Amino acid sequence: MEFRDFALLRFGAGLSPRHAGPETPTELLASLDSAGMMRRFPIIGSAEAARLRNEYQTARRREVKEQTGSSKPARDAINRAADDTLRARLARAVEDPTGFSDRLTQFWLSHFSLRGSALIPKILSAPFADDAIRANLNGSFGDMLRAATLHPGMLVYLDQTSSVGPRSPFAMRRKKQKVGINENHARELLELHTLGVGGNYSQQHVRELAELMTGLVVDGEGLFAFDTRRVEPGAETVLGVEYGGGRPPQLSEIEAFLDDIAIHPDTAAHISHKLAAHFCADVPPAALTRDLTEVFLATKGDLLSLYAVLVQHPEAHSTFGQKLRQPYDLLMAGLRALGISGDEIMAWRTGQLHSIVIQPLVRMGQSWLGAPSPEGWPESTSAWLTPQFLAARISWAMRQPRRVMRPLPDPRQFVDTALGSLADEPLRLAASRAESQTDGVGIVLASPQFNRR
Repeated sequence: MEFRDFALLRFGAGLSPRHAGPETPTELLASLDSAGMMRRFPIIGSAEAARLRNEYQTARRREVKEQTGSSKPARDAINRAADDTLRARLARAVEDPTGFSDRLTQFWLSHFSLRGSALIPKILSAPFADDAIRANLNGSFGDMLRAATLHPGMLVYLDQTSSVGPRSPFAMRRKKQKVGINENHARELLELHTLGVGGNYSQQHVRELAELMTGLVVDGEGLFAFDTRRVEPGAETVLGVEYGGGRPPQLSEIEAFLDDIAIHPDTAAHISHKLAAHFCADVPPAALTRDLTEVFLATKGDLLSLYAVLVQHPEAHSTFGQKLRQPYDLLMAGLRALGISGDEIMAWRTGQLHSIVIQPLVRMGQSWLGAPSPEGWPESTSAWLTPQFLAARISWAMRQPRRVMRPLPDPRQFVDTALGSLADEPLRLAASRAESQTDGVGIVLASPQFNRR
């Protein structure tokens, strides 16, 4: 298989008649500089998201307490911003020469899982993909960890905003109220975001970390803040290292912990295993995981170095075809194969966006608003190939292409457009014998070859 086809199918967002694709691993890695794409299709920023949140809360309070006005316009504005966020992400994916940035963004969004289905989390989490993930895609894991941990969307999602030091000035003035430590964020930080379930830590470490993290809040404007009044006094010992205890408390003490945990050997092994499992095989080859871990430790979590190992590793080639495209990846690849442009996607009406992308994703088992739990999306092929989910994949392939472009391409040529050198003769024959262009294109998009990478 040509490297171009291999790179776009395994690591990119799929083949496209509008993009030639990378000829070498160096070109694939160079495509991760996606600042231009972010400017062309911008996503709502944290300040604007906070403004919409505040407008809704103000309108809602007035609606409930004063029984005047309506919160519907503010609620609709949040939903429009969320839809525009998805449009921009899809537009970037089809316009990116490789789509590698989007694949990595999707991976990290699952790793730092954030659920934005409720209205306030929806708008606070909308900028997360750019603020925490894309802004740090080529940096260090430590930079991304810090940005994700301190993002308003994550603080709200993991209940950090309700965590108060029991002996803090804030708590001491509210002795009759039930305020105290919430361990959710600390537990997920250790168990999911860094060390992993099998990491060498205990419940005591979770408790100490939760106490250290008191003070991380979302302020009245909906932005990140550090409230020293909520901080539990005294130093905390996490994984054998003492943090905090300064007067006044400093955010830098929490950041120091994040810097240390980001390069911990257990973190290196956990992140390396997840990268290999996501891109190469549900049970990744030991050699690939080992080599990624060694590079992680040697470079202190330099992400570009990790990606370089991943895309060039022999095991990445030998395991080709073992991964199933998750629903979001499948739809991105389908839109790219059809040659849909970013401008066309940005022009989709709300009804089109929902019927072509949002509703089919849900029927396939994956909401674009995030995984249902902090664990993120499952990697196991069996989780995505239930009879119900498989039927939804086939339905999308057979029905939706004609809704996004007319006329449809000739199925005989579309086989090569969508799969390149991966297309085999049985599939070519099936596409050529289809009773209509709709059926022929659908056969290609519903094929096992197109669903795997």
